[in-house]
Amino acid sequence: MTVLGFKLLKVKGHSMFPKIPQNSYVLVNQWLNLWRIKPDQTILIKHQTLGLIIKTVALIDRYGFIWSKGENPSSLTVERIGPVDKHQIIGKVLMIIKQ
Repeated sequence: MTVLGFKLLKVKGHSMFPKIPQNSYVLVNQWLNLWRIKPDQTILIKHQTLGLIIKTVALIDRYGFIWSKGENPSSLTVERIGPVDKHQIIGKVLMIIKQ
């Protein structure tokens, strides 16, 4: 559901546990022009092969590509997720509503 640039999503999977447990909800701010992407922020990405994923920004390389990671040791590695362009970022997670 999206209202006024905010999106509410239910989280499926364990890749962000313990920060975001499975079946929690996240509130995402889609107004990208209001904030700068920085390491350690939690973001919603439209990944080319993985679909919609929530990850933590690991680093931004010198070319402006964003490398992200899951919070769980069993999550995909930064290298397996690969770099994404800023245009693939849908928004920043503002709030986590844990179940």
